[in-house]
Amino acid sequence: MGTRFARRWRLLIPALLGLLLAGCATGRLDATDPIGQEARDIDFLMRLSGWMAVGVGIFVAAAVFAIIVKFRAKPTDDPDDLPPQIHGNRKAELTWTIIPTALLVFLTIFTLPTVFALADEGTGRTIKVEGQQWWWQFTYELDEDEIKKYNLDQDSRYEIVTANDLVIRTGEEVNLEIHSNDVIHSFWIPQLNGKKDAVPGRVHHWRISSDEPGIFYGECVEFCGLSHANMQMRTIVLTPEDFDRWMREQLAGQLAAQVAPAEESPEAAGAALFETHCISCHVVDGAYESAAGGNANLLAGIAPNLTNLMSRTAFAGALYETYQTGPDGAYLRNPDGSLKLNVAELREWVRNAPDMKPARADNQQGMLDFSEVLTDQDLDNLMAYLKTLGSPPVLP
Repeated sequence: MGTRFARRWRLLIPALLGLLLAGCATGRLDATDPIGQEARDIDFLMRLSGWMAVGVGIFVAAAVFAIIVKFRAKPTDDPDDLPPQIHGNRKAELTWTIIPTALLVFLTIFTLPTVFALADEGTGRTIKVEGQQWWWQFTYELDEDEIKKYNLDQDSRYEIVTANDLVIRTGEEVNLEIHSNDVIHSFWIPQLNGKKDAVPGRVHHWRISSDEPGIFYGECVEFCGLSHANMQMRTIVLTPEDFDRWMREQLAGQLAAQVAPAEESPEAAGAALFETHCISCHVVDGAYESAAGGNANLLAGIAPNLTNLMSRTAFAGALYETYQTGPDGAYLRNPDGSLKLNVAELREWVRNAPDMKPARADNQQGMLDFSEVLTDQDLDNLMAYLKTLGSPPVLP
């Protein structure tokens, strides 16, 4: 008996230590540090219900302990005697019915207004959010005031399309129209709001806001296939001035993408390779738009729009950083002050994406493996062309 007991303890202690260490893990997702008003509302409800549960737990534990001590068996007790029965005791039954009901009513008073408020649409810009295996796309349609502000053609429709980076400005309640192009996904930026499903054939409204500039991370929280755990995204919150600069640079990037690279340059060679291998899935506004109407070769119908690729902080479903970062997460810079491009991983992603992020290209899910198609020189030329797509990101 003693040996078996000791062996169990030797197994139990490492298991408990493992659970403790798992709880000490740190990461970019932090639901305990709400920034947006919606996230703060959710945090308040979670803490209120949590502390109420702790209080009930302490009360129940104390009552159980008191009963054990007070009514424990004594040597003089007759083992055949039954304790007094309280079935039909109206006072006791009312007590354990009224108290839980009162606690639930109290919690409901705070919960219902918050639930209905969270369901309201935002009062600011509307951004279309599309989930697909396994990345997120964000589409901004410019309104009439913005078309005038940026001196654009009044008779045309303008939109900015980006992937992985959702860019908003401080102090604005942004309304999100959440869709899915394939299976059910779920959108979650924990520091800005709770979770909202993306369902094929439906539009779910959600809103986010932040009074603080910063980068806030999120991920898909509905199992959606092979690379579900690698389907991340981030919200970049900029001041109104920086957001305006980001908008201008996105529009400038659309115009710049239409200018063909100089002949016989690495960029021109890369553009030719892009036209050969990439335009059946990817769009570059004004230059390569054959895939703009949806691609039958992709389960989701679309691949990331690459018009302003260099303006994004991440690629491959936000799994990899577009620009190099140090151990503290800060961006590394070249001697001239420009951000250091993460060429190695971006190059490898173009060469063999399925090796860097699990995909099923044979099932129309994810990017193809070009390792047997593209030479090293081809990859260098493609990198030269991709570097021309957009300007560096506007960071908070």
